[in-house]
Amino acid sequence: MTSMEFTSLVAESAPVLKPLDIIVPFPPGGIDLILKLVIPKLSILLDRPVNLINRPGGTGALGTLEVAQANPNGQTLLFVSQGPLAYQPLVNRVEYDVRHSFVPVCRFTLTPSVLMASGQSTFKNMAEVVRAAKAQPGKIIYSTPGVGGLPHIGMEAFAQKLQIKLHHQPFAGAAAAIEALKAGQADLIAEQLPTAVALANEGARIIGVFAPNRLTSLPEVPTMIEQGCDLAFQSWNVLMAPAGTPTDILQRISEACLAALLEVTGDLNNKMGMDPAYLGSAQTATFIVSELDRARELTRLSGLLTNK
Repeated sequence: MTSMEFTSLVAESAPVLKPLDIIVPFPPGGIDLILKLVIPKLSILLDRPVNLINRPGGTGALGTLEVAQANPNGQTLLFVSQGPLAYQPLVNRVEYDVRHSFVPVCRFTLTPSVLMASGQSTFKNMAEVVRAAKAQPGKIIYSTPGVGGLPHIGMEAFAQKLQIKLHHQPFAGAAAAIEALKAGQADLIAEQLPTAVALANEGARIIGVFAPNRLTSLPEVPTMIEQGCDLAFQSWNVLMAPAGTPTDILQRISEACLAALLEVTGDLNNKMGMDPAYLGSAQTATFIVSELDRARELTRLSGLLTNK
């Protein structure tokens, strides 16, 4: 047997690793921007192709359900924000449960939400928004990536806190909602920091941060609490697997995610104004459970709570 024949035989007999499909349950241009930074490193670390698949629908519920029903073999995962997991079940009927349908792989990021104003509006702070809303109730439009997500619920809670009336205009995903803001079809939007930083052009303004303290990446932007609205809520992005996925698979992917996140920290900071906020599988599970109570309280405050 020649060396060429031996090499060919080994190649034919070597196991071929199937691609890892990571489903993002939203249209392109939202949280998938974070994942796109990580995937090239993740593919190398796992020594297998990693595919990003956008599966929008139901403000994230459709793609989330697909992963909940997938084979728990580590080949299909979900990269998702808090909306489909913690908020959608409080306002709509969904066919999954975050505590029973999934097992966390890891947490990627954790950031406060921010309030943005269209460059075509005159709003530079919260006080100006409140004055305009009280002068013409329902005229100020805020856009969201869809009904029942954190941007929707957070803005309704914001309006309830300040006793003003705003008009909600949902769009199909974060990119479309922010494009509406840029085009002047909406006056305001509440979005998570990386999406806002990555997609906002120079005309759109971040006028407030829904956090207890100012952000180091936006030191000039006051919190909503400083501006007179005692309201804070945060956005997070996690990687989830179908319930029943073996622990050793979760561990390997989780460790690869940590290494990949560390390698792209500079890009995350420079391009999106954020740092990784990695947690392992067990810690992410604990974190999500703690967030469920916060989600219920914010949804109750918004007046949108329907599923008790």
